Amino acid sequence: MGPILPPTLNASMLMILRLIQGCTETYENFFMGSVHVKDVALAHILVYENKSATGRHLCVEAISHYGDFAAMVAQLYPQYNIPRFSKDTQPGLLRSKTGSKKLMELGLEFIPMEQIIRDSVESLKTKGFIT
Repeated sequence: MGPILPPTLNASMLMILRLIQGCTETYENFFMGSVHVKDVALAHILVYENKSATGRHLCVEAISHYGDFAAMVAQLYPQYNIPRFSKDTQPGLLRSKTGSKKLMELGLEFIPMEQIIRDSVESLKTKGFIT
């Protein structure tokens, strides 16, 4: 997520756009990992340049329920009619702020979710996907 680079929307940016448009059907029962496109680029560089980086690396700022994400979008952009999700639709699944512990140990400091959302929505506005 973040600034739109290609001429068309990827799945993550389409998800934010649909949320702003009021869609509730597709993502209600969904846990998601979110990351800023700049963090993905930095993670690639860190892993490539650090010889101690081995194995797989999960690159997400956080793993959260879609309802948590929607609530933050609604808080940051009250002018849009963001749907509310009143209950945890997948009990037992956990939210996590340390899913990318290996990257954090290499020194990656993730852009916070609030800024990821702001950069994403502002890019959608700039590119004319929302008004």
